[in-house]
Amino acid sequence: MDVWLKWLWAKVRRVNWAVLLATVLLAAAGVLFVKSACASRPTEALRSLWVGQLGFAIRGFALMWVLALWDYRRWARFAPWVYLGVLVALVLVLIPGVGREIMGARRWLFGLQPSEPAKLAVIVSLAWALGRGRAWLRTWRGLALCGALAGVPAALILLEPDLGTALVLGPTALAMVFAAGVSPRLLAVGVLAVGLAVGYELTMVGLATREGTEPVRREQLLRWTGLREHQVSRVETFLHPMRDRTGSGYNAYQSEIAVGSGGVWGKGYGQGVQHRLGYLPAVVSMNDFIFPVVAEETGFAGALALLALYLGGILAPGLVIGMRCRDDVGRLLCVGVVTLLFCHVFINIGMTVRIVPITGLPLPFISQGGTFMLVMMMAMGVLQSVAIHGRTAEAVFRR
Repeated sequence: MDVWLKWLWAKVRRVNWAVLLATVLLAAAGVLFVKSACASRPTEALRSLWVGQLGFAIRGFALMWVLALWDYRRWARFAPWVYLGVLVALVLVLIPGVGREIMGARRWLFGLQPSEPAKLAVIVSLAWALGRGRAWLRTWRGLALCGALAGVPAALILLEPDLGTALVLGPTALAMVFAAGVSPRLLAVGVLAVGLAVGYELTMVGLATREGTEPVRREQLLRWTGLREHQVSRVETFLHPMRDRTGSGYNAYQSEIAVGSGGVWGKGYGQGVQHRLGYLPAVVSMNDFIFPVVAEETGFAGALALLALYLGGILAPGLVIGMRCRDDVGRLLCVGVVTLLFCHVFINIGMTVRIVPITGLPLPFISQGGTFMLVMMMAMGVLQSVAIHGRTAEAVFRR
């Protein structure tokens, strides 16, 4: 028993306490604000969704410790098998009768969303591939392999469809490739390709939806984008925010009102008007649009505190953990997790204040969603594993 306790204490004392504290506070805030957002739902089952969120937070916390205490240099060797398993799940979810379809999207398999663990699987696979010191991985062939590792699951996720989740894989992979030391020229080509693709989509939708465009021309331009009707609607709302405030732009418009009406200190917990009176629909106020609930009830001060927890509690410490790590795999794991979290926070909050198009991306630890909570907790376990084991040298990977 004494030997086991000494082993455990040797691990625990190297935990990054800033990340741990921020994780607990964010998860607790998520449960509280999901409860507030669900308070106006018509049935007791819907009003009690926060209980399930609490349960997933507790289970996720346990998974975090399992990954944290297990040396990442050992479980990262299973990356190819995890990646393969995620691809199989992403294929199964698309099969009618196997994957469950809700509101026109086929994203659920046995009560979970495979697209969420796919994000973590891509990060671990890229870290495992890029961090083992093989020079060819930093060439054109390596860049193509990294693109395939992120692109194949992204393509399957787009078929669900889930544009937001597919989009975050791109910046995450690019950040990891950059941290791995790929030639700046090669990386610039990748960034340019992504920028051109985004610019192309925005231009096509802008031309198609501008006033005076003939219906036949509009249909042709939109066909060239490859976007679905609801995705076009979201981009159109972003480009022309005041055009349809009672239709496709309704949620974004009500979200802005909620954020602005909170003032400096907010209206008080549970006193938000926009979601309680139904102006901000209950079906979105507890997940994709939960930030307006937080901003209205806690004001600018609460929103700033939330951002401080993300930045000072996870993003900055996560980069510090990576810089202190003695091997490339650990450093790349930290870069991947931090980039993924940043993308989620930036896009989710950005879409609620209309600086980016609406993509349906949840806010980490805060938005309601069991699979997403589990994956975010596991991501924190990855950071903690690097914090605990990353400063000690151990020849686990073949070079």
